[in-house]
Amino acid sequence: MRRFISAIAIAGLCSLGSAAFAQDTGAKTEAKKAGQATKEAGKDTADAAKHAGKATAKGTKKAARATKNAVQRTWNCVDGTTDQATLKANACKDHGGVKAEPKAKT
Repeated sequence: MRRFISAIAIAGLCSLGSAAFAQDTGAKTEAKKAGQATKEAGKDTADAAKHAGKATAKGTKKAARATKNAVQRTWNCVDGTTDQATLKANACKDHGGVKAEPKAKT
């Protein structure tokens, strides 16, 4: 009878041990899955940032082309030279400014 009770006690302890092991394995598996999901989320964030950067670069290039293709006008400078610029404020900066145009008589 003693052997039988001892065998049952040992079997009970072994079954508790395997259940604890099973829980530990499940926790490790879930932790591993969480780590992988975090890694994938990091990659997705990096991809999104890369695409956003490309879009910004393309927009900047497009704006630069539009500025380059803007219509320039020839301005008469105070010192008698001429300068080409899109805006009056940018014309004749190194020549003393834009010469005042005579007002038309009405």
